[in-house]
Amino acid sequence: MTFGKLRCMAAEKSLNDLKTLPNTSESQLAAALEVQLKVLQALPSLLQNYGSGLKGKLLISAYQICFLLHGSKIAVVSNTAAASLQQLLAFTFEKFSAEDGISPSDQPSEAVSIQDGSVPVLSAASDAFYLMNDVCLLTEGMEPKVLQGASLASAFGLELVETVLVAHIDIITKHVEQIQILRVRLMPLIIKILSEKASFNITVRAVRLLRLLIRNVFPLMTAEVEMAMSLISHLLDPNTSVLWKRALCLELLKDICEDSALLRSIYAQYDEQEGSNCLIGNHLAAMVRLAAEKPAVIGLGQQSSRAEPQQSHSTEQIAIDLGGFSGAVGTSASEPNLDKSGISVHWSTVRVPCIDQVDKAEPPALPITYLYSLVLTCVTSIFDGLAKFLLPYTVPMDIKAKRKQKPVANRQRQSRSTADGGGETSGNTDDTKPPVQPSQHERSLSTNPLTLKDHELYGEIRTSALIVEHCWPALLATSSTFFDAALDSDYYHALVRSFQKFTQIAGLLGLATPRDAFLTTLAKHALPPATILSAKTPVLEASNDRETDDEGQDGGGRDSSTSLEDSSELQRYHNPSLAPVTTRNLLCLRALLNLGIALGPLLQVSWTIILETLYQVDVALFSSEWQYVKGRWQIPQRLEDRTSSAAGELNTELGAVETAVSRLYECTSDLSDYAFLQVLGCLRLLVYRVSGLLSHVTDRSGATTSECPTPEVATPRHHRFSSTSGHSMNGPQSTKVSMLLLDRFGQMAHSNVARFSLSQPSESGFSIIVSLFIDHLSAPAVAADIRIIAARKLNGLISHLMILADPQSQQQEDVINRCLHALSATMSPLWKASSTASELNCGLEIHVLELETLASILEQRGEALRSGWDTVFTVVVSIFENTGGPVIGDTTRSLGFAAFNPRSPRLVRSSFASLQLICSDFLRTLPDRCFVNLLNSLYYFCSQDQDLNISLTSMTLFRDVSDFLLHQEINMQRAVIEGEANQCTTEAKLTDLVASSNGSPSRDRLQAESWVVCFRLILFGLLTALEAPCVHPDGSNGMNNSGWIETSVLTVSRVSNTFAHSFRAFSGHVAVAEVWNQLLASYKILLQAQSLTLSRAIFSSLTDMFHEIEIAPGARAIPLESAWAIWKDESPSRYDLPSGADNHDSLTAYLWYMQRLHGLLQGGFDADQTETVLRNLKTCVTKSTPVIFGSDVDEMTMVEKLVLENMGLIPTSSPEVLLRLVEEVGSLVTLAFGNNEGSTQKGKTFVALSKAAMDTLADLVKQHSIKAGPATARLLALSLHSFKEPIQLKYQWKTEGKGIPTWKKATSTALSVLDAESLRRYEGSTQDMQSMWMAIVEVNDGIAAADTDGCDTRADIGNDQAFDIESFSHLQSTIIPILGLPTIPDQIRRKYVESLFQHSIIHEPHPDDLARPDQELLDGLWSQHVGRVQDLPPKRRSKMAYVLLDQLFDLVEVHDGSNERVKLAQAAAPYLILRAGLVLKAYACDHPLRGKMPQPLSQKKEMHYVLRRLVELESEPRAFPETMGVQSKNKKHLFLLFGLVTKALKVAWRDEEMGARLREMLEAVGADFGI
Repeated sequence: MTFGKLRCMAAEKSLNDLKTLPNTSESQLAAALEVQLKVLQALPSLLQNYGSGLKGKLLISAYQICFLLHGSKIAVVSNTAAASLQQLLAFTFEKFSAEDGISPSDQPSEAVSIQDGSVPVLSAASDAFYLMNDVCLLTEGMEPKVLQGASLASAFGLELVETVLVAHIDIITKHVEQIQILRVRLMPLIIKILSEKASFNITVRAVRLLRLLIRNVFPLMTAEVEMAMSLISHLLDPNTSVLWKRALCLELLKDICEDSALLRSIYAQYDEQEGSNCLIGNHLAAMVRLAAEKPAVIGLGQQSSRAEPQQSHSTEQIAIDLGGFSGAVGTSASEPNLDKSGISVHWSTVRVPCIDQVDKAEPPALPITYLYSLVLTCVTSIFDGLAKFLLPYTVPMDIKAKRKQKPVANRQRQSRSTADGGGETSGNTDDTKPPVQPSQHERSLSTNPLTLKDHELYGEIRTSALIVEHCWPALLATSSTFFDAALDSDYYHALVRSFQKFTQIAGLLGLATPRDAFLTTLAKHALPPATILSAKTPVLEASNDRETDDEGQDGGGRDSSTSLEDSSELQRYHNPSLAPVTTRNLLCLRALLNLGIALGPLLQVSWTIILETLYQVDVALFSSEWQYVKGRWQIPQRLEDRTSSAAGELNTELGAVETAVSRLYECTSDLSDYAFLQVLGCLRLLVYRVSGLLSHVTDRSGATTSECPTPEVATPRHHRFSSTSGHSMNGPQSTKVSMLLLDRFGQMAHSNVARFSLSQPSESGFSIIVSLFIDHLSAPAVAADIRIIAARKLNGLISHLMILADPQSQQQEDVINRCLHALSATMSPLWKASSTASELNCGLEIHVLELETLASILEQRGEALRSGWDTVFTVVVSIFENTGGPVIGDTTRSLGFAAFNPRSPRLVRSSFASLQLICSDFLRTLPDRCFVNLLNSLYYFCSQDQDLNISLTSMTLFRDVSDFLLHQEINMQRAVIEGEANQCTTEAKLTDLVASSNGSPSRDRLQAESWVVCFRLILFGLLTALEAPCVHPDGSNGMNNSGWIETSVLTVSRVSNTFAHSFRAFSGHVAVAEVWNQLLASYKILLQAQSLTLSRAIFSSLTDMFHEIEIAPGARAIPLESAWAIWKDESPSRYDLPSGADNHDSLTAYLWYMQRLHGLLQGGFDADQTETVLRNLKTCVTKSTPVIFGSDVDEMTMVEKLVLENMGLIPTSSPEVLLRLVEEVGSLVTLAFGNNEGSTQKGKTFVALSKAAMDTLADLVKQHSIKAGPATARLLALSLHSFKEPIQLKYQWKTEGKGIPTWKKATSTALSVLDAESLRRYEGSTQDMQSMWMAIVEVNDGIAAADTDGCDTRADIGNDQAFDIESFSHLQSTIIPILGLPTIPDQIRRKYVESLFQHSIIHEPHPDDLARPDQELLDGLWSQHVGRVQDLPPKRRSKMAYVLLDQLFDLVEVHDGSNERVKLAQAAAPYLILRAGLVLKAYACDHPLRGKMPQPLSQKKEMHYVLRRLVELESEPRAFPETMGVQSKNKKHLFLLFGLVTKALKVAWRDEEMGARLREMLEAVGADFGI
């Protein structure tokens, strides 16, 4: 029977019995390839059609055939046999699985020997056992038991075993004989392979098998798994294994860590058992070592940074998470690994893990950071797995039912849970017992999973808790390493998220030590490294010794407040701006805040970690110039301009942080009273430390009254603080941080207003909050802004609480009284501690805020007041000091007539608003006993003399109250207030108060003496009353007080009008000068308020007064020194203007005043006064605000017009004054072009002013240049220096009006002041003369030059060029030949001709043709270089260039032979030779390279022109040095160019026209030289 027929019969089921098949010998199988393949092809049909009979020896024979053919050297046979072997194994174990449900007693069975005896099995199980055992033996290289003569490669054997285990692991784990094979054969083989230096593919197969066994059967062979896992930990050592083997081990551990259930099972099997090897702990310890193995590779530093290639590392990193890098995941063998720093998904991972690369014989090229990415993934997987398993059990099962229960029951449940919620881990929990009842406003406390002892998975829960409790140090150490490493955004965000989850489950399990350690780590990485280094740690350090804590509570331990007062720590401070806050810092901070929200009821004193970290971040942000505006951080402009995308990301993250902060404080309203007191105590302590008021809390910590918190709440004992929040910050940053901290404290207080209305002050924290705010607003050492914001927060809290209070409830009435007492309690310490002017001003502002709060309370809740009226009146009259009358609140004393002294008119107005409201709306609801306080208060306000209107209004209210009492039947405590007696007393007081206000004489009857008396006693009295609030003791002014300003303006206007109209009547009085000086002295004091409105009123009034004085007969009696002093010292241009202010009207009045004053000053100004006038006038221009409607481009503002007019009034008889005036007018010319010293106003151009100042300056020069004098040269120099700047900015200055451009105006004006006759007549020092001619040369250069790239259209260039040519020609006719005078230095002439040369160049020369700084001028012409073939575009202003070139020829040309002409020719000759030589050399070098291409037209035109002029030129003989052998007189220039001409002629053989021109030049040379 042939093998082909056998295959067909097997496929057709034509075989009767498999036993009848002939035996196939080894020699037959080796006969031919076709035979071998047909045998293997018959196997599938046999398995399919005759599988039931294929067992025992037949099955073994089939295996032997396959093994024999698998050893063939022919690839197709070997591969087919390998596939057949896999098919046979699958067939064998499928039969094994099919008969698994049959009992051995029902079928014939046989015994299989195992280690502990024998096991009866069925036939398929027996076949599976022997074959699996032989495959393991063959893989190990040992003799098989039944497959005699078979051989197997180790890699293929491991593959077969893996295939069987993957497909049939369930059936294998049910049979002890199969477990025996795994234990005795497979596991030792795996351990052997891992221990030896096996090849990559064999090691991969072994690790895959180990992973499969650990996942499925490790409980059945714990000892073997323990040995293998210990070996895995050992292989992680870098000295033990190569990189790829370590990667394989880590990939195995990663798979275990990602399977949370498997991780828990391994931990429960080994780590929990006493005496067993701690596998998980050892693995984590190995990861700790590995993570810190090579710090440079992972970019380990002081804080995390963005992973990036080292060659592109940026030293300026504003935001860390700016995105990833492009490129494939993983690295290839050819890719260098050392150019990457840090861990990134782009280069720290591979496409296919090593454990899945089963077909590769050689290990792949792994990234150097691949191991670290695996360790990081392991850690995050452990965190996520534990959180995913435990968090569902923390949700209360009856949460819905709890919402329906009464609040009291809920509070009791939480109280009990808080007291004993530690469970089995009470040794690691915060064991402080709550001393108070919880609030009605609270959220359900999360369930501690360890309390679910009846749950079916309690064992798993307990194991998870033990993992957290015992493994957290290693996990924390590894995570901390990666927190400081260079990670990309994906890895870093994953690390922070998983880290947050782990911290949350540690807190929910009641494990305080790991919770605080992880919180501290997050806090550390939420801060810039500089902040951390400056104070060791930014947050509190957890104490692991609970006994020490208990001793501290009993008094034996050190109280934490002692460490708070450690002066050496409190003085440390480091500027966080050296390391700005990054997005990664903010990400950690946000995670910390979210943990505060999630673990709020459980944190207790650990709140300090979160709160102090948030404070430190605020410090760092303020130090980096961030601004906190309206609850949001605003990015500084310097960062936004530099990297807008990074700054935007940082800004977004800050917004998320602020949202988390708001949620954090809002969530405190859900806490129990006890938990709220804990967070309140931590935040309160931080606020006191930052504000420098730590003594307040330490002094109060021993108090026992209900108004003060208990020591446990005020001073947490279980932790000690570091020094970072106690540093002494200086400057506005400290104030801003403290204000932000108080703002957040107030935010938390407002979130808990409902709590304060339902609980007692000591239980709800209301007393703590009130005392903190009062301590801050009354402390003189605290900055004024902080004191004011503390007052605002307290007032806002009181107002909010008053609005929520229910007046019908007795408890709520207590709340109202409590609020009023808190408001009153701020008054006494407010003024007792104030001593300096700034402190008094701050106290005044706070007092006003308290009074406004009282008025608001009365408006909203005044009708609900019952028992708090005494406190109300106490607050109302708290504005008076040193009162000698009756005490408010004492109803046993009658009205008195003592004098009262209000602290401030502003307080009078603020307090009187509340009193007026009481009298108008609440008389009927006012208790009888309070009317004495009301009348006393009215009498105080009637008696005060700081506000006349209020005094008069108080009189009216006094009578109204008296009428009310007369018509009401009220049982008063004092008979003096009853009925008519009270009315008589009131009327007597009113008469006493108004007696001094009777009429005064009529103005028209007053004589001189009467007017003087009137001014002294009445008008000056009014002004004196205005002076008091003008300037406060601390230096601040009253310009923000609009009421005072309006009053002052009105008073000044009236007094000035009175003085002006009555001046004729008393101008002859001897005291007129005294009155005048006193009036101006008062005005000068009022001007110190720096009010624009008041300044305008004063100067306008004085201007009008000058008009009356000027025409009055006694004008000479007025001393003008005081008038001059007030103009000199009180310029409105010196005011610090608020945003949006307009000082035009004020400056206009100031300048009109100067014009009137100048008319009265008959002697004019001396030099010092002139200097002052010019300085003040210039300041008026630069400091004036932009016009609101209109522009100063085409027309000057009124201020600018008046400044020029005032400058024109200055006498110029003195040369010094004239020069100073010209200098200042010249500065106005250049003011528009950037030289506006001190001008900070945007929107002003000064263009119109510049043009007008040019005319003024020209007039001054023309007027005084006629007269010869020693200062004329300097005069012209100063003016020309002012004109040259706009001329040189041609086309660069874009701000132009409708008229002639500024540069044209400057050009025309400059030419107008120059004429040849005056230039010869000007006198001055040598320096002045040189300065004058240098200015002329610079003007000439500005006319010739032009940056045409800035011009808009070519048409403008043509027109402007014509203008400049005309101007240039005019200037040359003026300065030539005067410029050749011997008194003018040669360097000025050289500067002049050098300008002509530079601007005459039409085509850009070769760089090598121009001399270097260390060479002579013509050295570059003789250099050798390669020519250029590109077309060189001609200069846009080519006409101007030809004019300048002609000027060079004209200067060198022979004229009258005068010394002036010779000097000019000598200066211009070298530059003419250089100019002509550049053209000739360019042709000689470039033309050969063009081939048959013609010379560009523009270059050809230029060369023809130059050659023609050279031939025609009759040069000055003395312009060139004498040369031996040269007899020519006027053609020496041709001899100097002879060499270049011959070179050009050699290359011009194709260019007949140019050749003819060059030969013509040679002929001219020869003719002149006799050749």
